[in-house]
Amino acid sequence: MFPDLWNKDLNRAKESNKWANPETFDISVQAVKESAKKNYNSINDKIESFERTVKELINSLSDNGNVPSHDKLRNELDKIYKPSRLITVHDPTETPKDFFPFIEFFIKTITRKENTIKSYNTLKNNLLEYEKAKKIKLTFEKIDIDFYNSFVEYLTSLHLAKNTIGTRIKILKTFMNEAYERGINVPMDYKKKSIKKPSEETFSVYLTEPELTLMYNKSGLPPYLERVRDVFLIGCYTGLRFSDLSKLNKENITNDNTIKIKAIKTDKWVEVPIHPFVREIFIKYNYQLPKIPTNQKFNDYIKQVAKRAEIKELVTLERSKGDFIVGQTVEKHELVTSHTARRSFATNAFLADMPSISIMKITGHKTELAFMRYIKMSSKDNAIKMKSHKFFNPLLMAK
Repeated sequence: MFPDLWNKDLNRAKESNKWANPETFDISVQAVKESAKKNYNSINDKIESFERTVKELINSLSDNGNVPSHDKLRNELDKIYKPSRLITVHDPTETPKDFFPFIEFFIKTITRKENTIKSYNTLKNNLLEYEKAKKIKLTFEKIDIDFYNSFVEYLTSLHLAKNTIGTRIKILKTFMNEAYERGINVPMDYKKKSIKKPSEETFSVYLTEPELTLMYNKSGLPPYLERVRDVFLIGCYTGLRFSDLSKLNKENITNDNTIKIKAIKTDKWVEVPIHPFVREIFIKYNYQLPKIPTNQKFNDYIKQVAKRAEIKELVTLERSKGDFIVGQTVEKHELVTSHTARRSFATNAFLADMPSISIMKITGHKTELAFMRYIKMSSKDNAIKMKSHKFFNPLLMAK
């Protein structure tokens, strides 16, 4: 409900008036505090009770010092907290051993995000279609290097992009690994380096400093586009992820004129100086940034902002489609998304000669190789940057 009120170190809810029942806000401050405290204590009491139950189960199910498997522990917890699930959840010893029954069982019993489950089902359907096309019956024993080569060829014939095929192979390896972990006899080919995810560099853009200024100065935007524009610009000048932008507030501004926030994805503290544009946007909203729409709506809106700001440089895209390379030329505003902000920050900072290691402290890249793949510097950008180097300036070398 309130992810920002979760103490990860203590595994407990933090105390806050947000826990109060909504109707108490119309009564009095004291009523809010009492309601919040009651609900806050109730939440933590339930967590402590659950924690005790888990520890007791682990102790009772442990055999000669060997702790029970996750599946076994989950099954016992379901008996206590979700008995209705026992209709569909089977004991691990009853896990199907055959290829497709196992995949179906795995998809039904795991806890994953909706989009992940959807991608698992997509691969299952691809495998069923492959089986029908090749007129064979797939078993675990047949998932070897020869199958891998044939399946990649089959997916390519469907005109899927390399990265899409790579995702399918990654999920297949997940299925195989889960089967292996559950004691099913599977070929070990899936662990070989030769069975790898096909991939290609995805095309993405960044916005230059002049383009960001155009966007910043664009007037006459509808309020909903203006709010999205302002949040996007904060991302362009802080390098923060979309998920972190949504929780920025005055408390994140330090006395040293920096923004300090604990990144949701990495769970590590990030600190970045406040750019003048960012400071002005904070002041504009009295340090309470507007609510961010869903990522999909944000992407739709920021494209509209970029178009109105006349960011229309022509960009040629090339990507694989099956065995073919497909080219397409579009205006740059069509390619702007929420993630463009973070890439713009990294690329513009690099072009401004900020040390890579300093930028990586903010973006979270662990190696310079990964960072250099991330920034989007064009050949023109590179040439302009090199012009100032002493190699191309004999007078500087003479000095």
